[in-house]
Amino acid sequence: MPRIERARELLTSRWFVKTAFLLFFVWACWRLLRFAAWARGEAPFVPRPESVAGILPVGHFTSFFAWLKGGGWDPYLPAGLVIIIAAVTVSLLFKRGFCGWICPVGTVWELAASLGRRMMGGSNLRIPRWLDLGGMGLRYVLAFAFFGFIAQVSVQEALWFRELPYMWVADIKIIEGFFAPMFVLVALLAFVLSMLFGPVWCRWLCPLGGLYSLFGLASACSVVRDERTCIACSRCTESCHAFVDVERAHDVRAVECDGCMACVRACPVEGCLTARLFRTVRIPAWLWPVLVVGVWLAIYGVARATGNWDTSVPLEVFRQVINSGLLEETTPGFF
Repeated sequence: MPRIERARELLTSRWFVKTAFLLFFVWACWRLLRFAAWARGEAPFVPRPESVAGILPVGHFTSFFAWLKGGGWDPYLPAGLVIIIAAVTVSLLFKRGFCGWICPVGTVWELAASLGRRMMGGSNLRIPRWLDLGGMGLRYVLAFAFFGFIAQVSVQEALWFRELPYMWVADIKIIEGFFAPMFVLVALLAFVLSMLFGPVWCRWLCPLGGLYSLFGLASACSVVRDERTCIACSRCTESCHAFVDVERAHDVRAVECDGCMACVRACPVEGCLTARLFRTVRIPAWLWPVLVVGVWLAIYGVARATGNWDTSVPLEVFRQVINSGLLEETTPGFF
């Protein structure tokens, strides 16, 4: 394989893209902690990274539904709305593209699952089908309860919620909570379970994944199998981290498919498995992540260029709120 093609394959591989987003997220979290340290007078000034807003699903989805109802744009933490819009967009276009290529939380659990496969001879443990379906059903129950509750919040209440000073610093409280002994123990347990059974949070519990799965079902893009050239080698099914039986599908529309392109890359027959738009326009496997990341960055770029990304809360107000004792209160941190 020519050097240019090898470089292209590496740069568009799923693990390269997802690891890049994970490292960026870790860097942003570190920057936010440094910002908090500056506010407390413990370190030099570091600009507040707005991208960490993605860890506040309750608060920002409350603001998102208020925006849909005519409550206007969030001037305090607009990055949260931008991230939600971008996640919905790439999932609608590219089969849960956010889960498959961007989500840093999912990357951690998939790393655990990959490590488990290596240690157990190539595959995670499979639970009975009925139990697996029950677990996936639980995710949609959680998603329905989660988003159903948030969607019914009135615009007036949502706008009031936006203006809570605690909301402006809740991301700092959450990140600092990552180092709490109880959180570390739970995270380690989830890591071990993901090593054994695959990414349990993503498959059975994550309400955001449940929402984006529904958008993925409406995607015009999917993986299509040519039954005439298929040699039934099962490599596509074996390569699927989401346990989709690709070999028996003609048009892969499973809710668990996140467009990872692993099956397309694993297929030994040229043109047998292909990503397609409306089942006709072929999308090369290397181009798929380029489109996903391109759409994501385009939405971010537009938001940044139009002044709809950075917070309008003055730095001095952040300093006052951080030093007010709100972060030490027992207010729920999952915003």
